[in-house]
Amino acid sequence: VLWRRHEKKVVNAENFIFQSSNFFSSHAKEQQNDASSNFHSSNMATFLKSGPLPSMKRLKNWKHPNSPMVLVITLSARRSVELMKQLSTLRLPIAKLFAKHMNIDDQVQLLSRGVGKKGLISGDGGGGKGKGNSPHKCYGIGVGTPGRLLALLNHGKNESSYGGALRLNHTELIVIDCHEDSKGFNVCTMKDTSKELMDFMKEGVVPELSERAGNMKLALF
Repeated sequence: VLWRRHEKKVVNAENFIFQSSNFFSSHAKEQQNDASSNFHSSNMATFLKSGPLPSMKRLKNWKHPNSPMVLVITLSARRSVELMKQLSTLRLPIAKLFAKHMNIDDQVQLLSRGVGKKGLISGDGGGGKGKGNSPHKCYGIGVGTPGRLLALLNHGKNESSYGGALRLNHTELIVIDCHEDSKGFNVCTMKDTSKELMDFMKEGVVPELSERAGNMKLALF
């Protein structure tokens, strides 16, 4: 799969080889704190604050539309809602990037306009009020399913030299949620999500990892 960016650079995703440097490692964090038992968490907010999140200050003041600082990928809308509840303790707006209760056009507007634009349907996860009189603010966190993320990645791409509705050119952390459903499947192994996840990785994530080495990390939750 080839991805062409607006500066005309082409990346062959099929030849890309993931390196250990592409992934967040808890090893250094465990050595620093000498408390590895405190690092591992079943709560997404705690997990992010324990090491993978590059900067909480930057997250709170995120200024890049269409490109959340943190993107969480999970297997279903139900699981997405569960993770958003966990992330609500951060008291930050969270973009709903899955199909349940929101159509893709609303999400396109949400990503481009952010929080607080008059008339915008807010996708916050409990931390942002999203009212018309609120200051404009970009979404620093997005939670979604592979199919909808892939659709947003490609939405309007042919009409814009900068990419689709969802862009990863400023995204710093991709979190793959490895939660298993009642049958033991996760987002990587479930038939309904595995191909879409791989397509999203090839079309969106790999080109950014290749071009912005060191500025984007993957993390497994």
